[in-house]
Amino acid sequence: MAQTKSGLAHFELTSWQALPVMPIYMEQLLQLVNQTLAPLGITAVTKTMVNSYVKQHFFSRPVGRQYTRNQIVAVIVVTILKQDFDLTTISRAILKIRDSRAIEPRYQQFKVAFERALRLQSLQLTPADATAQAIELAAQTVGAHLLTQQRLS
Repeated sequence: MAQTKSGLAHFELTSWQALPVMPIYMEQLLQLVNQTLAPLGITAVTKTMVNSYVKQHFFSRPVGRQYTRNQIVAVIVVTILKQDFDLTTISRAILKIRDSRAIEPRYQQFKVAFERALRLQSLQLTPADATAQAIELAAQTVGAHLLTQQRLS
């Protein structure tokens, strides 16, 4: 689904506090994550994808087939990062966050940074030339990607 500049400029990820306190089942996880990310036009998360994330150790196996806040935010963040990063890079980032045992504050940092990036990029775009805008965004994306790779190494 295509988004207008203003649509993405107003996008907000679910806050930590708004996430379910009690563990949820797979279907609830998929519904929550897909509703959250739908405005971004990202491909819907599937059960197979979530199971793959578990196998790749992005987060621990669910207990009693139920997923906690930590696992929910991992699915959200991995799904967003997959838009630009390979799974090896994502794994390095997730492991650093997991090892820090600071999942809630790191998710909040990601939330704020992601929303800020969408707002700033939307504000900086001028309506004159869509191709020039795409070139500018692509160059910024690659630059940010390279800097991210360097920081995770």
